[in-house]
Amino acid sequence: MWLRTFETIKLFLFIFLLVSATHGFAQVKTVRFVDGEGDILNEVEYILHDEHIYLSVESLKSVFDPEMKHSYHTPSKQLTIKTKDKVIKVWMGNPSVNIDDGRQVITLTVPPRIINGQQKIPISFFQEVLPELDDVSVIYKPELQRVRIMQNNSFPSDIPKNNRLWTVIIDPGHGGEKDVGCKSQTGIYEKDVVLSVAKAIKAQSKQHGFSIHLTREQDVNKSRQQRYQIANRFKGRLFISLHCNSSFSQNHKGIRLYLNNPYGQLQFRTAPIPKFGDKDLNIRTQANYLQQSKKFATVLEKELNFFAKDPIVISEFPIIALNDVFMPAVLIELGYLSNLDDTARLSNQDHISELAQTIVRAIQIYSAKVRQTAKPDDQTSAESSNPIER
Repeated sequence: MWLRTFETIKLFLFIFLLVSATHGFAQVKTVRFVDGEGDILNEVEYILHDEHIYLSVESLKSVFDPEMKHSYHTPSKQLTIKTKDKVIKVWMGNPSVNIDDGRQVITLTVPPRIINGQQKIPISFFQEVLPELDDVSVIYKPELQRVRIMQNNSFPSDIPKNNRLWTVIIDPGHGGEKDVGCKSQTGIYEKDVVLSVAKAIKAQSKQHGFSIHLTREQDVNKSRQQRYQIANRFKGRLFISLHCNSSFSQNHKGIRLYLNNPYGQLQFRTAPIPKFGDKDLNIRTQANYLQQSKKFATVLEKELNFFAKDPIVISEFPIIALNDVFMPAVLIELGYLSNLDDTARLSNQDHISELAQTIVRAIQIYSAKVRQTAKPDDQTSAESSNPIER
């Protein structure tokens, strides 16, 4: 008897696991909402209807306004939403959105619908309506099912006068005929990818008033000494070294961030200032910028984690490419040219443009934070690039 019971239990478990695997019980499809800092607001289940993403009305409350209220009038199919001191009316199956009794009308690209007996709003509602209700920007990445809702004051839209003092050095690695870097199976060279991204960063930075200097503007070879001499001569506030990765394994992929920590992962301290008698010597090292580099890398990590498919982490190692630059510095490995997916992305100009935009946004946010923490009488020299000079 017990044997038959045991066999029945085994059969039941097998059927349960089979059904779970084939029907995806454990794989709920969600959209991830994050804020301007990259922190998760909520993971919201979605329904795919007519090839469009639909979410519950309650998702607005969880990611946009906790005080939001809504009601639904069945005969007219009218959904009324009260949020941010505004009254929004939408009708199921109708793309029109009426705000404050017709003072403003928005036409959605996809209409709301009744699905499985519930009122659902398209994900385009967040992009097309929320910026009209509050001072926010909404970015949607459909390939990753991520939505970012940012207050527009997360970083300044106007160009501060002292932005002209913000010099950023972009260092596209390798270059020339002899130093091509790594190479993809499709014939893409690292030296070309990083130069393309560097130029895109420079082009997109113009509207924000930053002074961008590239250590090389063309396919030429520059020695490490020439690169850090350019960086130090222009007294940059940031140094960003661009590279691509490669591996014997084609499974390795994704973006990597590195800081130059001469003490490795185990320690994180500022290098001691040498003395001559009772006086400090005017000597600088990259180690003196570790804390500042860490702050920028943290901002950059959050921005890239929204942009990238695979999680990005910051690693600290002795990095010779950053060793002699006297300013906050990071090295970005933009992807693995040994991986076919990464190679395809890095060969796509839209991806390069979006990647550059993400890096520029990180520079914006970091520079704004530096200005906020600077002393009122020292705004133009906030977080000086010569912090240990005496």
